[in-house]
Amino acid sequence: MDAVALLQVGSALLLDTGFVWLVGSWLARRWLHASGVDRDGFEPALRKFDLAAAGLGVLGSAVAMLAATAAMGGVGLREACPMFWTMVSGTDYGHGGCLAMLAMLVVFALRLPRGTSRFRDRAVLLSLAIFAFTRSSMGHAGEDGLWSVALAAEVLHFSAIGVWMGAVMVSGWFVLDASRVVAFSADASGRYLTLMSQSALLAVIAIVGTGSYSAWQRVGTVAHLFGSAYGTILLVKIGLVLGAIALGGYNKFVGLPAASRSSRGLGVVRAVLQLETFLLLGALLAAAALTSQQPPASL
Repeated sequence: MDAVALLQVGSALLLDTGFVWLVGSWLARRWLHASGVDRDGFEPALRKFDLAAAGLGVLGSAVAMLAATAAMGGVGLREACPMFWTMVSGTDYGHGGCLAMLAMLVVFALRLPRGTSRFRDRAVLLSLAIFAFTRSSMGHAGEDGLWSVALAAEVLHFSAIGVWMGAVMVSGWFVLDASRVVAFSADASGRYLTLMSQSALLAVIAIVGTGSYSAWQRVGTVAHLFGSAYGTILLVKIGLVLGAIALGGYNKFVGLPAASRSSRGLGVVRAVLQLETFLLLGALLAAAALTSQQPPASL
């Protein structure tokens, strides 16, 4: 993998990680509020992480467009710099990249003021929806047009990834931190985990359905699945997702009941969520690598 391809994969990972954190954060704030947790206990710290995630998305968008300029021109990164503005202003990919960057900038601006409001929360959600649609249209699914079934499936798939991975990441690394959980009542932690688990389950169902459709459209045959670089990376991604689903199943049927009985059980749930995060990050990396590969069915 050359420097341009490496930068494409790395920037895609930055973009997607920022997106899933912001989706998870948006949901976590709803679940915490519904569970009766005092907003002042988590909002200031969560706001700082949201700003970092939105900044990561802006940086990832800029880097992704530079890498795309080099790939389209068949040149190195240094030679691509003078061509950057032409790509941004004169191609559909450049227009999409600018819109994705603008969506992240809006999220950053909305989360910058202290405090919360219903208007800002809804505006953040709308910006994330625009980002999800734009980001999906910039990949292979966008080649069939903006009103295709393939793009609709990709938007749903990408959004569901945001819900599942965002819920796992924010819960495992922020909400269930020992320093915050001590302020929760037993009922509050139970309600939060129930809401998180139900949302993650619905997201996984959507991911499996749309992912199966997209994989079949892009791979075409079983031979392509086992006889191409695209197929190999896809199999790695599927393996990582299945591992994460297994961990999620453990938490749903074993971890959550134990968490309702003791703080030790809650600690186990958090540890499993953190391990699940690493598997999902690996799947996200594999998905980023797929964007730099040509699907076998299109060859």
